[in-house]
Amino acid sequence: MAGKPHDNFPRRYIFHGNAVAAGVFLTRIGNIERRIEHPVNGQSSLPVIGGFSEPPVIEPVFAGELGEVFFYAAPQTKAQGIFDGEVAVTTVEASVQKVRVTNWPAPEESVDRAPIEFRAEALRLSMISRHPPEGQPSIHFAEPPLFDGLSLGGQPITLELHDELMRLARWQDLEERFRTDLEFFKKCVFGLIHPGRPLTFGEEIPRAAGGSYALFSFVRSITWGNRTIPGHVLVQPGFGAIYFGEILLNDRERRVTMVRMQLGSQNGGQAVFAENAPDGTWWPPR
Repeated sequence: MAGKPHDNFPRRYIFHGNAVAAGVFLTRIGNIERRIEHPVNGQSSLPVIGGFSEPPVIEPVFAGELGEVFFYAAPQTKAQGIFDGEVAVTTVEASVQKVRVTNWPAPEESVDRAPIEFRAEALRLSMISRHPPEGQPSIHFAEPPLFDGLSLGGQPITLELHDELMRLARWQDLEERFRTDLEFFKKCVFGLIHPGRPLTFGEEIPRAAGGSYALFSFVRSITWGNRTIPGHVLVQPGFGAIYFGEILLNDRERRVTMVRMQLGSQNGGQAVFAENAPDGTWWPPR
């Protein structure tokens, strides 16, 4: 008589928590395609069982062409995964200071070709998730994200944040407000799956094929010098594009990026500063 089948994979929570302070690389210098990477600085990642991760703060060294474009200091991250009773709790933090990113206009863009600098005195992001055995997790900001001393080309940058949206910690609460509250809907900055077709009030939050992820920003507008720019993207010819406060999310996960850059002029490249993902998964799901 055959014995009872043995469950070698009992239900458990798998921690995914991750935090990144900064990552930068170049893909083009002038007309020459070259990939020059700097090691990711400040990174905490949890094993599947949780625990605590806090790497030492190591000041980065930038040299040569990479150092002409990028500089930052004090990259720091933390990640912790624990249980509060049956609830899995993940806390992640990322911060970086004295950020400087420099680019130059291409010859056809400017006569004097003066350098254009982005600066941030400090960027800090702290998030926490609480994932019960049943139902959707609660994923929220442990404290307001810090954007301190932002400027581009010597002109100060201030950001208008969507505070209501930032307080909605569960997907179902966010989607309910998005579909039923017209004033809230008008304030949201969501990525369009079909860019040529604007969102219609009452629709579900737009997600990629298969219902995987939605993309939005908690930044409603940017004030740069005496200009106010709707949305979360600041584009400057001779420098590139800066994206503030992006969140990639679904009903179980949120990955928040404070600042992301796409350089495009004399130099091409990308950069990211202060990014958190306090995620995890109950397996098997219910």
